[in-house]
Amino acid sequence: MKRALAFVVLSVLVSAAASAQQKAPKKAIYTITTKDVSVGLSANSSIPLTLGYWKSEGLDLEVTTLEGSTAGVQQLAAGNIQFATVGPETALISREKGVKIKAFYAISRVTIFRVVVPRGSPIQTAADLRGKTIGVSALTSGAVPVARALVASAGLDPDKDVKWLAVGVGAPAAVAITQKSVDAMALWGDFQAGLENRGLAFQEITAPFMKDLLGQVVVARDDFLAEHPDIAVAFARGLAKATLFGLTNPEAAIRIHWKLYPQTRPQSADEPRAIKEALHVFNARFDTQRVDNRDDKRWGFSSPAQWTALKALYKDQHLIQGTVDVNDVSTNQLIDEINRFDQAAVIRQAREYR
Repeated sequence: MKRALAFVVLSVLVSAAASAQQKAPKKAIYTITTKDVSVGLSANSSIPLTLGYWKSEGLDLEVTTLEGSTAGVQQLAAGNIQFATVGPETALISREKGVKIKAFYAISRVTIFRVVVPRGSPIQTAADLRGKTIGVSALTSGAVPVARALVASAGLDPDKDVKWLAVGVGAPAAVAITQKSVDAMALWGDFQAGLENRGLAFQEITAPFMKDLLGQVVVARDDFLAEHPDIAVAFARGLAKATLFGLTNPEAAIRIHWKLYPQTRPQSADEPRAIKEALHVFNARFDTQRVDNRDDKRWGFSSPAQWTALKALYKDQHLIQGTVDVNDVSTNQLIDEINRFDQAAVIRQAREYR
């Protein structure tokens, strides 16, 4: 009788332990590929962490930072992280080089990257960049492939006809511009907004192809997506919820971000000015993440046509050989599952958040 009772107790304990193990949060590491974690990146960091969006999906997520999309891909390829945010250009180029990563969630439906010059500069077109120095946050930045494509579109050689200089972000970048160490900057929207908050003014150097470029995407290794689609869905769903929250209540998102990343709050500004400057940075990024103005309103969806156009562009400008199938670089296979959440509840939470 005692043996039978002991066996029952042991079985219960084993079952409980197994159940607890099954419910234990799954762990993953996500890298934001810039050290400048501005309020524009609150959906990637502070909002889902603070509001428990990833935790509620059963995911214990660590958010890290690196400078540059290429650096993020390197960490991903090495298996040191599970997710990274990169430009689609970087994903395409990396895949052609044999790095088996795939985009499974598009954060921005339009590119965040652009090339700008100080307002009043004699540089008016991409052709005017010949012999000039283009500043970048880092040579591994995702802005570099886009800037190279812009330079090439004017018939210039990105390796011979322009110079590239890493100047960092924030104050160092502002100094490089004001001291004329660079003639132009290849950057992204919220980076530009931050410089404008420092009193700088810019004009964009663009080309027709720029308006059709896809924006930031989340990439993971092929083998990880095949083995752990549930973790990828959990991560992206938390990101989608956070984006919707931020778009619904930007000021709440900003205050959440300041609490987790206090260094991002303008230190010398009074509260109204700080909010105004933060909104300028916030909107520069979040406006690219809206889905209400898209034909396909699912969070994370990327158009195969955009990938095909991107591939053709980079092939025409001899930046890639064009040997990769775009279906190997991106997938929408998880999008429907990612979008299975109560959007009305998130909107209500955002509106009521204090």
